Amino acid sequence: MTRAMKQRWLPEFDYPDVDAPQPDLDTASVAVDDSEASFVEARPGQRALFTAERELAGLIGAALASGRFEDARRHRDALVALEGSSTRTRELDTLDVIGDAGFWDRPLPIVLAQWLTLHRHLDALPHLTRVIYDGGLSRLLERHAPTELVQAAPAMLAPLTNRLCAGAGADERLPAEAAALLRDALLGGGEPAPGDFDDDRVVDLLAENHGPVWLACLGAMRQLWPAPSADSSEAAPVVVDSQDDDERAREFWACLRRTVSCGRDEPAAVAARKRMKQLDADMHALFMRDGVRRE
Repeated sequence: MTRAMKQRWLPEFDYPDVDAPQPDLDTASVAVDDSEASFVEARPGQRALFTAERELAGLIGAALASGRFEDARRHRDALVALEGSSTRTRELDTLDVIGDAGFWDRPLPIVLAQWLTLHRHLDALPHLTRVIYDGGLSRLLERHAPTELVQAAPAMLAPLTNRLCAGAGADERLPAEAAALLRDALLGGGEPAPGDFDDDRVVDLLAENHGPVWLACLGAMRQLWPAPSADSSEAAPVVVDSQDDDERAREFWACLRRTVSCGRDEPAAVAARKRMKQLDADMHALFMRDGVRRE
């Protein structure tokens, strides 16, 4: 190898050509600094655009939570005009229905049917389900009593019960309105699914292997709701040797009401307890141990 030949470097290293001119260090440093500075520099209007997007997103969230869906739709449309259609704006397509000015003025059964259908479609968007769900219930309760909503659409029982029980602790009684809703639904023959409810006491009750009217009786004896007093003219109907479970349950409920309508030793109360034992000995034993609350 002659002295004039270039030195060959090992293949593992990428060395520059030894004869290549070296860059001026001060110039290179300035060039890098200039490049970095231009990279982080915000374009004109970019910061204002970002701020507007954040403000609109916040306005949409606040409007959804309070049930002001018309406002939420207006803010969403403004966001689309600002940034174009995006995943987060397309997820709010349901506002084209519930954000329509006339949606909530339609007959209640139609509103509830469409509301429940839309809510099921939101299951794929859990981050939106709760806020739209709560906002919709707020909107409905502004115009209608819970009893009216359940009568118009029995599927509203669980959402309303959960809403009314949301602030109740495990050591507190069920809110009176929620308890009455569930009790009356069971007495009406409804069969709500345990998994639709949030309160563990309600879930445990509905998971019992009994018909709905028996569950209403059991709920009273578990102190979940009171038993209304019977009128003075009412008497527990006697169904002699009935094999119909629902009829026997309804007679047991009537007996419960008789027991809270008069003194323990009055003949009507004694007769009611005796009949309860004939109808269901286990339920009667539970009643004798725990009793029921008066409404």
